[in-house]
Amino acid sequence: MAKTYKAACACGAVEAELTGAPLAQMYCHCTDCRAWLNAPVHAATGWPEAQVKFVKGADNVTLYKRTEKSWRKSCKTCGGAVLVEHPQIGVVDVLASNIQGFEFEPAFHVYYGERMISLKDGLPKYANMPKEMGGDGERVQE
Repeated sequence: MAKTYKAACACGAVEAELTGAPLAQMYCHCTDCRAWLNAPVHAATGWPEAQVKFVKGADNVTLYKRTEKSWRKSCKTCGGAVLVEHPQIGVVDVLASNIQGFEFEPAFHVYYGERMISLKDGLPKYANMPKEMGGDGERVQE
């Protein structure tokens, strides 16, 4: 049986259920994530959309589309970010910090070319995205 996790906003009014394992775990440095989260870097987990569903407070979710590629969903009550849907690729990015009991194990950095801070952790760093994720695969030095 697949493992199940819960992810919630800051106040708990909105909750999502995640089943199985993410496709990827990474740090994102893109300008859009930084602006939305008001943080210099984002701990991202990419899940197949079929493995993510709202189980509480779906009517309390607000949607912000900065682009058609990223549909950012937050709680109307506390304003806390919950997840980002990427409908063009069928992946949902659930903020690692929101997932209860989940051990975040990032494998690489994306959009490191847009970084605000440098992180020396030995992980691969991509200027945008790896080729298998639709990017150019260009690596950036640590």
